[in-house]
Amino acid sequence: MRRRRSDGQITMQTAGEVLDDARDFVRNQVSGLLRRLPGPRPVVRIKLTRSARPALSWSALVQANIEVRGQQMRGQATGAFFHEAAQSLRRSLAHRLPTLAGLPAWWDGRPRVPVTEVSGRRDIVRRKYCTPVRCTPDQAALAMDLMDYDIHLFVDAETGEDSAIYRIGPTGYRLARLVSTAPPSGPVSVPLTVNVHEVPQLTPEEAAGRLDATELPFRFFRSADTDRGAVLYRRYDGHYGLVTPAAP
Repeated sequence: MRRRRSDGQITMQTAGEVLDDARDFVRNQVSGLLRRLPGPRPVVRIKLTRSARPALSWSALVQANIEVRGQQMRGQATGAFFHEAAQSLRRSLAHRLPTLAGLPAWWDGRPRVPVTEVSGRRDIVRRKYCTPVRCTPDQAALAMDLMDYDIHLFVDAETGEDSAIYRIGPTGYRLARLVSTAPPSGPVSVPLTVNVHEVPQLTPEEAAGRLDATELPFRFFRSADTDRGAVLYRRYDGHYGLVTPAAP
């Protein structure tokens, strides 16, 4: 059962059996946090999903998409109950909100959404086509943090190459370009290292096979289908999602 309800600038959508008090608790957690932001009220879309699948490591999923002065921010969290998931989501958003006010907010090593183990074959169940933005590594890192991604696909402003930035260690970021391995020539404010290994050319299925053999959450590769950079990532349901640039 899916329900949609709007309360001012907060739109709530539910999937599965979600009680009214759980919906109200999540809305109050998010709206209470956003009241701290100066300026116009953000536009917020919240989705609550109750899963009855016993194979999943969670039963409550909370997802929030927030637009503040034209900037998009995204967060999601899981838990056994919506109260637990909502509190985890609030902590995640609270860490990143200062960035919207122009203050630095580096990743603090918070736990990511747990990935459900899949018995048998993992499949590519979602394909996303995007237009990577041409920007600097700093700007790509900011977008990644605001959207709560593990990895972000973009076009490097200096080299014009499809590139990816992702977190490495508790506080650092790593830049991977399709060809270039030299550090950026301009100043960089985030703690950044550069990938010095060749980005492999793979089909999406070959990339999935390599992820099957590792514990890594994603892989950046040159798609043999398009000759463009692509990202394959583990979804919260244990299967894979694929992000590739849209055709011109």
